[in-house]
Amino acid sequence: MTRAHRLLLPAALLAAALAGCSSDTEPATAAPTTSATPSRAPLPLLVRGTFTLELPNFVWSESTHTCAGSESHDDIQVGTQVIVTDPAGVNIAVGNLGEGQPVTDPNDSTRATSCLFLFDIANVPSGKGIYGIEVSNRGKVQFKETDLRDRVALGLT
Repeated sequence: MTRAHRLLLPAALLAAALAGCSSDTEPATAAPTTSATPSRAPLPLLVRGTFTLELPNFVWSESTHTCAGSESHDDIQVGTQVIVTDPAGVNIAVGNLGEGQPVTDPNDSTRATSCLFLFDIANVPSGKGIYGIEVSNRGKVQFKETDLRDRVALGLT
């Protein structure tokens, strides 16, 4: 590089830098940035509950310590569908009953007095206000959303 080139290069850089600082034009403004906070969908609910059958609507096994519905209640067993609906009656979540656990008489462990099934249904959309919960085709029971914070109880006698 010749001496002339070495002197011209810094001069050209200085001229380019000063050209951007001209006072006869309006100051450059940065493009507006949108810092819009993404709207957050309400967190989904975890609906937890119990479904209980009372005597004589179930059979139980002492050896496996499990129970299930009998006769006209034989649709109530492990895997039976539990449906959650919104206020319009639209299905919004589905789960299943867990294995039936016999509740034995405190004075006689060979006698079951009821059969208890648990269910947990994750990812139920929140913000609906009122929810229906139905086990098998046994009719919907309605709950307020605030009631779903605790385990809900359903059953047949």
